[in-house]
Amino acid sequence: MTQDIRQTIDALYDAFAQFKETNNERLISLESKYGADPLLEEKLGRINAQLDKAEEALQRSRNGQKYLSFPSALETEKEEHKALFLTYLRKGQETSLQSFERKALSSTSGQDGGYLIPAPSVDRIFAILTANSPMRQVTRCERISTDAVDILVDKDLPDANWTAETATRAETNTKEIAQVRIPVHELYANPRATQKLLDDAQIDLESWLISRVTEKMAALENAAFITGDGKKKPKGFLAYETVQKDAWEWGKLEHVKSGVNGAFPEEHPGDFVLDVMHSLRSPYLQGAAWMMPRSTLAEVRKLKDPSTGHYLWQPSLDKTPATLLGFPILIADDMPDLVAETASSSLAFGNFFSAYQIVDRQDLRVLRDPYSAKPYVEFYATRRVGGDVVNFEALKIGRFEQ
Repeated sequence: MTQDIRQTIDALYDAFAQFKETNNERLISLESKYGADPLLEEKLGRINAQLDKAEEALQRSRNGQKYLSFPSALETEKEEHKALFLTYLRKGQETSLQSFERKALSSTSGQDGGYLIPAPSVDRIFAILTANSPMRQVTRCERISTDAVDILVDKDLPDANWTAETATRAETNTKEIAQVRIPVHELYANPRATQKLLDDAQIDLESWLISRVTEKMAALENAAFITGDGKKKPKGFLAYETVQKDAWEWGKLEHVKSGVNGAFPEEHPGDFVLDVMHSLRSPYLQGAAWMMPRSTLAEVRKLKDPSTGHYLWQPSLDKTPATLLGFPILIADDMPDLVAETASSSLAFGNFFSAYQIVDRQDLRVLRDPYSAKPYVEFYATRRVGGDVVNFEALKIGRFEQ
């Protein structure tokens, strides 16, 4: 394909050079026969300037520079898929979409499973989900093509010892490796529209569908990443047992108690957040963040340094988030609210990128249903997502409890 394009450019350049040479000879002949004409000279000057630019572009393309662009087969296929998909959403013409997906070797289950949403639309959906999900903003996210992903996690660093050049070297212990399997679970949204709305060519149907799908899915999945029990949904980090430092082991999260149910300690309340922060090992501090509901944030904003009287909370500047003790704050209203005299895990601190893994099945599907809710047309959109804790020492919980 590339060789054919190069041959075409070379042939076009040679033909253009021959045309320009012949044209110049004709112009010289006309000028010698009829004399110089100022208006004709000005017009010929503009024509020659345009011809010179065209020749320069051809020469650059001939030398391999990308001044002439040719759409790739993949780009053409994506545009065709998108056009057919929008036609399917508006009018329900399934035959052409089925044949296209068979041609593109895309997996589909027809009437039962729906049709694949085009890749550019999928990217837009994930971008909106990330913007609306505090967990997606700070955790590791990965797209997969299977029903689950297996992750190997080092529980600790390998042993090491000092030794002399000729001294014997005792065997060191091998580090223990944990395997975490994260399955994906089905999440669906079922927006509806009238056929009149779908027939209106002025409506951006793609944006309408994306907004309806993402606003519902984002709320459900973020709650699951935090408190989900792992049954038909991702397992949230607060679903795991939390213990104090002396009882911590892999599979549990360490918590630090405030000493008061549902509140900060009355004396030196700022010391509690310092204790939570310093419970995290130094390697995880780079990239660490706080996560809390708004009820906890309202109390955090009142904390002051007793020696200076300055607030520990610092407001956001430009596009940077607000900070507490120099670490960014993420608002997650799916965490338990801070309620007086009620024990709760309403504060989290850690390196969420190391602690939690989100996996997304890369294909999203939609099924058009004009029959179940007449006169509306329903769109049954499904996607599959999973999540779980993969590093239990990278995340600490602030527990408001005696």
